Amino acid sequence: MNSADQGAPGRGPAIAVSALAIAMLLGCLWLDVVNDPADRARASMGWGTLSGFVGLLTVVTAASVLWRYPRHPVAWVLAATGLLWSFDGLCESYTAFGMAHTPYLPLTGFALWVVAQLGAFLLVGLPTVLVLYPTGRPMPGRWGKVGVAAIVMACALPALLLFAPMSIVGDEEPLPMDTGMPEIPLSEDMFFGLLGVARVVTLLALPLAVAVLFARQRRATGRERLQIRWLLWAAVVCVVMAGLGVVLQNGVVVSVALVLALAVTGVSIAIGILDPELGDVDALMGGTVVWAVVAGAVIALDVALVALLDAVLGDTLSERDVTLILLLVAVTIYAPVRSWISALVRRALVGRRGDRYAVVADLAARLEEATDVRDQLPALAVEVATAFKLDYVRVEVLGHAGGTVAATHGDRPAEVREVPIRYGDEEIGLLELPARGVRSMLSKRDQALLFDVVRQAAMAVRSARLAADLQQSREQLVLAREDDRRRIRRDLHDGLGPVLGGVAMRLDAAGNALDRDPETTRRLVAQSRQDITDALADVRRLVHGLRPPALDDLGLLAALDQQAERMSSSDLAVTVAAEDVPALPAAVEVAAYRIASEALTNTARHAAASTAAVRLHGGAHALLVEVSDDGAGIAPDVVAGVGLRSIRERAEELGGRTEIVCPPAGGTRVRAWLPMSTIAEES
Repeated sequence: MNSADQGAPGRGPAIAVSALAIAMLLGCLWLDVVNDPADRARASMGWGTLSGFVGLLTVVTAASVLWRYPRHPVAWVLAATGLLWSFDGLCESYTAFGMAHTPYLPLTGFALWVVAQLGAFLLVGLPTVLVLYPTGRPMPGRWGKVGVAAIVMACALPALLLFAPMSIVGDEEPLPMDTGMPEIPLSEDMFFGLLGVARVVTLLALPLAVAVLFARQRRATGRERLQIRWLLWAAVVCVVMAGLGVVLQNGVVVSVALVLALAVTGVSIAIGILDPELGDVDALMGGTVVWAVVAGAVIALDVALVALLDAVLGDTLSERDVTLILLLVAVTIYAPVRSWISALVRRALVGRRGDRYAVVADLAARLEEATDVRDQLPALAVEVATAFKLDYVRVEVLGHAGGTVAATHGDRPAEVREVPIRYGDEEIGLLELPARGVRSMLSKRDQALLFDVVRQAAMAVRSARLAADLQQSREQLVLAREDDRRRIRRDLHDGLGPVLGGVAMRLDAAGNALDRDPETTRRLVAQSRQDITDALADVRRLVHGLRPPALDDLGLLAALDQQAERMSSSDLAVTVAAEDVPALPAAVEVAAYRIASEALTNTARHAAASTAAVRLHGGAHALLVEVSDDGAGIAPDVVAGVGLRSIRERAEELGGRTEIVCPPAGGTRVRAWLPMSTIAEES
């Protein structure tokens, strides 16, 4: 918990400072209405209501924070600054009011002193807030010392002016009266020298405080970084408002821009401290920058168009004619040109992220041209970099056998963030993007576009991987088929063929010796019979290797009963049960029989179990094969052997899945789900 969280929520401080600021604003307004313009001019004073309104805006910001965090240092700095602004406005209005009477009203000199000298502290709150925001404490280490130095430097000139001689304060425009406040007894030359040094020191305080804020932002993480982004957005708005005031040079516009900048700053500070996740600050930042640049380009185009028309037409046309021509030019030429410039500026700043359809369509076209994952990844990286105007994008997807395939566009920055690439619930890769910079700030709309791009890429990558898996499966099937054919040919040619050939030769010899040597004939016939018996055993072995005969002779359930009887012993009792098992395709029957047999073999050899149970259950789409025992289970550090791998492979060959667990009660449970989507076709 940081200092911002200290103190229980309370309403007293917030209500007190707000009430005081409102009271001073009402006082300013009443005095400004009562004051005569000539009295204000004679006192060289303006409307104090403007300063009072600025003070109220600042106090409202502080009060919103004090309402929840009554001891937050940043809130109290804002409250003190706002109250000083309000008091300065009240003193400005009262100075004009007091000097309008003869003799001057009491405290008129004090009010003038506040406006002319104490008012120099009005801007000290800005660097102080920059140094303390958002935690309310200076940064640790050397940057904390720099922040404290910036605050002290900001007070240098105001502190020196606090009791400066009247002749120094009113050098350019003499004060209308003597304030009556004490003065520092120094010569004017010495004081001018001190003022020069203090002015430079104070001017350096603001950029130094900004540097501290940027240093804090670079070190911040999580919530604090998000809080600082709100203040940075306010800084961008202030720069835009300042530029607008410089370009237009209109007193009313400048005042409105100043009030708007202060209001935005106050709101951003309050949101940053209270709830930085309230809005999408990245979208505000990016949108503000883009709007500012577009507005600047459009204003420049407006000025150029007006200057061109003035140079060409001059005073030859009436105002009505000029208005019609301007309207005609705006409709036919200017509006399309301005739209084109706006789109061009936006694309130069943030890329094509505003045109979601074009981004997704271009990516789809790029991915269609590349059928291999290694060709698709560079296309994805380039498209994301182009669409979002990023200098660095890296795409990485999981390849076969646990490896990865990656493609990179641009040079990797110091800090990056990762966006997972998912297909359904499966994470198939990740996307690396820069973590800093205006272009890396993704609004919710930009994030939605990035999600669409990633989803499109995930589908393409998934399809390419499935195609590669399918090709690999086909190759494995062809290799397995040719291996089986070669094995059967070898067994028939090298085993069964010579045996049968030998039987034929012995039978011929027996026929020749039948009359002259009956004993030899009986011996040759007996040897031939034994050879035929061995040949039949080989034939049964070959047939059993292709498909267990028990499945055709007895059926799956009876074959498993037979296998359970073989596995049962004095130490192990095996039972078989079936529920709602329909007619099964041949491949599913073989896989179920092999999986159950392999699981029972593992139980008999390794589990040291007393009971084992085989259960078949026919579901809507899959056959469940479950083998459970009450043995010792499988230790966590045991590497899966040939039996467990065989179970998984047989299920995966049919597109099924397996689950091998050791329940807390003990034993091992093997489950395999075998899809039955081909039942209707084969039945």
